[in-house]
Amino acid sequence: MGGGYVCTLSPEMIQRAKEEINEDPDRRQQDIEHIRDWLKHQPHIKARMDDWTILRFLRGCKFSLERTKEKLDMFYTCKTLCPEWYKNRDPQDKKLRSILELGAFLPLPGYDNKGRKVIIIRTAAHDANTTPMDVVFKATHLIGDVLADEDEQASVTGLVQVLDLQGVTAAHGLQMSPALVKKAMIIWQVRIR
Repeated sequence: MGGGYVCTLSPEMIQRAKEEINEDPDRRQQDIEHIRDWLKHQPHIKARMDDWTILRFLRGCKFSLERTKEKLDMFYTCKTLCPEWYKNRDPQDKKLRSILELGAFLPLPGYDNKGRKVIIIRTAAHDANTTPMDVVFKATHLIGDVLADEDEQASVTGLVQVLDLQGVTAAHGLQMSPALVKKAMIIWQVRIR
């Protein structure tokens, strides 16, 4: 979705957004403009300024303007401090493509009975002896970002992640150092919904 936001939600999802995340269609554009104006005055944040990106953050924060500002600041700070996951994300890059083709992070078609997008995370899809976790996380975040860009319903209902632990070895466990787990949890918390 480009500059101007065009709602693709069903009438039921629009009602759910009102009830569950405080979205007021009559106030939506004003809230987006408020956040965009705030972003323009934050020289340390190099953010996307399109309506859709801002709206996703507003929805993820239940339309709390202050919480949205905090989350945007933290999200873009994390991207700056974690270039190994966010820079050079060409899906045709040999290493990145090999992870994408493994299906380590699989958004399923459709939604669960609560309207949420379901994602299967195959934690042992990669060879832990040859593939660093930074490459795996770069690939999964790339898919997550595409999903966030393209699935409006998930911006209202959220996601469900199912971890498939089949084939997990000690080598996979050793890749998940406390520092890496902390970094992953912080970044996941600031991601949209």
